[in-house]
Amino acid sequence: MNDIRGDFFSYKDFRRSLHHQTLSPKVWTRTQLTNERQALASEDVDIVALTSAADTAGCEVAPGMAMAMQWLNPGVQLKGHAHAWWHLFIIQSGRGYLTLGDAAPVAVGPGDVLLVPAWNTHGFDNIEGEEPLAMLNLSNMPQMALLSNFADSHGLITTPA
Repeated sequence: MNDIRGDFFSYKDFRRSLHHQTLSPKVWTRTQLTNERQALASEDVDIVALTSAADTAGCEVAPGMAMAMQWLNPGVQLKGHAHAWWHLFIIQSGRGYLTLGDAAPVAVGPGDVLLVPAWNTHGFDNIEGEEPLAMLNLSNMPQMALLSNFADSHGLITTPA
């Protein structure tokens, strides 16, 4: 267990990489995360995938599970969307609102843990914030990608003629 330092790469590469790999212990420090975020091109939402290897093979940090740090900058709203994977968000810093479907927005802040089941419309609002809303984002995106790839490779996904 000599090398426990985790690595990083872009979220786009992470999305392309979703396949299974062997696990090993890793640590991502606050300093590393801060440096990675500062290295990103300025965008409304900054996302860094936390990986277990220096290439896209490291995206699945536990069987079927991915992790990312996500920052929603002040004055930004992430519109509601839904998809096939669940999220577990853990708010690290900042304050904002979680929107879930047609329900009233829920105020969120440091220490809050938010479970968003698959196919639930969800979004975030940091319109009134003075600092980024920082969230640790856990999901089963790799698991859903594997299931989809399996179904496709076995002819289980068909398209209308």
